Amino acid sequence: MAVKIKAEAPVSDGEVMAAAKNTVREKERPAPKKPGGAGFCCYIGPSIPGVIQSGAVFPGTREQALAALAPAVEKYPLIAPLLSDGVTLPTDRIKVKTPGNLLYVLYHRLAAGKN
Repeated sequence: MAVKIKAEAPVSDGEVMAAAKNTVREKERPAPKKPGGAGFCCYIGPSIPGVIQSGAVFPGTREQALAALAPAVEKYPLIAPLLSDGVTLPTDRIKVKTPGNLLYVLYHRLAAGKN
């Protein structure tokens, strides 16, 4: 059986950066079940040698994880939107592998070196 693959619409660099800085993802996230959320964040982007490894786990809130990653985020701004908290980690891991959504585009832009 033949499977038709839908071509992805081209996305400009400006649209990617605007979407990465947009806080819409924050509003779409479900409310944490416990006060303080799941208590950890996980980087779901590609490994960047000497900077960050895929699957790296950071204890605490998203803000604490971003503070710990400040030098890396300064050099590679696309790292920040690929940092998923424990509440949305299961769905974000699927989205990063599924063509047609922002996390997929950000992952591949960062993997290609287009920060």
